[in-house]
Amino acid sequence: MIEIKNVYKSFGQKEVLHDISAVFDVGKTNLIIGQSGSGKTVLLKSIVGLHDITSGEIRYGNTRFDTLNFHDRKKLRRKIGMLFQGSALFDFATVIQNVMFPLEMFTDMTKEERIERANFCLKRVNILNANDLYPSEISGGMQKRVAIARAIALNPEYLLCDEPNSGLDPRTAILIDDLIKEITEEYQITTIVNTHDMNSVMGIGDKIVFIYEGRKWWEGSKDVIFQSDNKELNDFVFASKMAQSLKNITSQ
Repeated sequence: MIEIKNVYKSFGQKEVLHDISAVFDVGKTNLIIGQSGSGKTVLLKSIVGLHDITSGEIRYGNTRFDTLNFHDRKKLRRKIGMLFQGSALFDFATVIQNVMFPLEMFTDMTKEERIERANFCLKRVNILNANDLYPSEISGGMQKRVAIARAIALNPEYLLCDEPNSGLDPRTAILIDDLIKEITEEYQITTIVNTHDMNSVMGIGDKIVFIYEGRKWWEGSKDVIFQSDNKELNDFVFASKMAQSLKNITSQ
């Protein structure tokens, strides 16, 4: 479980997050949604510690993350898998080298053990016979799956995903969503996905937090999102569905 309490974040005089509280459940795909500039990316980066919050609390289980020193944060980050927008694979490294990277950084495994673990993770995301290829030699969808394999290499308790479907065609995006949900349930991970994709919302949105102008504006699940009388949420949902429809047409 990840819990945030009364989180504020400012950059200079500009307040970006205002008094946000939420609980992200174990074994569930917890989604943070909102339009560009709403603060959802800042919130996700604050949760993982890429931004220090101005005030409030961030807890991973019983551990107060925001008060940890650098050494203790690094130890906790071994339990956190991160899937970055654009995959963020190393262009100079092969597929298997990319997956092995966190194992080399954070474990004392032998080379043979690292290779075995990396192959297991690649097989889990259905990447076969691509170990010696470079990111430029595989498709965008395969790059995302390799990035997921790298994110789960350390068998994390937590998985944070920033716009995992960015740049993907609708069919591939659904495959990535399904993979994230399967892994979340199979390994009982606390997963947080930052997205504006309504297909993701309706496909895997166990719990949804809607951010509007830096505030938590609505919270619920995919089962009730269309029943809300929240104007800003409804405007966002309508605009997102229209954009997705246009994307579906242009990709055909």
